[in-house]
Amino acid sequence: METRASREPDTVEVLPQHKFDCRSLEAYLKQHLPGFGAEPEAKLTVAQYRSGQSNPTFYLQKGSQAYVLRKKPPGSLLPKAHQIDREFKVQKALFSTGFPVPKPLLYCSDASLIGTEFYVMEHVQGRIFRDFTVPGVSPAERSAIYVAMVETLAQLHSLNIQSLQLEGYGRGAGYCKRQVSTWTKQYQAAAHQDIPAMSQLSDWLMRNLPDNDNEENLIHGDFKLDNIVFHPKEVP
Repeated sequence: METRASREPDTVEVLPQHKFDCRSLEAYLKQHLPGFGAEPEAKLTVAQYRSGQSNPTFYLQKGSQAYVLRKKPPGSLLPKAHQIDREFKVQKALFSTGFPVPKPLLYCSDASLIGTEFYVMEHVQGRIFRDFTVPGVSPAERSAIYVAMVETLAQLHSLNIQSLQLEGYGRGAGYCKRQVSTWTKQYQAAAHQDIPAMSQLSDWLMRNLPDNDNEENLIHGDFKLDNIVFHPKEVP
């Protein structure tokens, strides 16, 4: 078992603060993840993606098998932050409809294994563009990439919560009010000094909520170019 940089793009050796017990992980995956033990002589190697630091993300390789693991970060966390169980639930529901997300494979709530909850998904081979100018592609393909982004986001917003069998997910009407309230509390819990402008901002937002705050849709909390995997060669 090794923790090191790999040939996977944008990965490095696992950062010291994010190291975990690879032996425990391997034993668990052998028991619970179908196909993981297909090459018993192969070593499990673990590398960490440079991005995805809110919930640290890792590349796992065992022989010809490749996976991606996401986990909560270590240490004391803010309430309701880093809810990877929700990530897994939504990703599983989206995958079942044919929406383009990696196949979710396994969720583990036992924090004793590697220090926190985690989940594993399939590894998707493709291109990730870190530079928003998308150098190295033609103007036509660059345009197609951004059109594909918009179309994918529109597809996400058009999905019906009930058809996804996500009943009970979220808290229904009053989303905007809850967001203002939640992020005000999160800010207050993390603040190291009093900033009057922040208090004024939260007060203004609460006084100016939308009149109709009852619509329910899925939204992506961090939709951007480098959070999308494009086909290795084909134009979108």
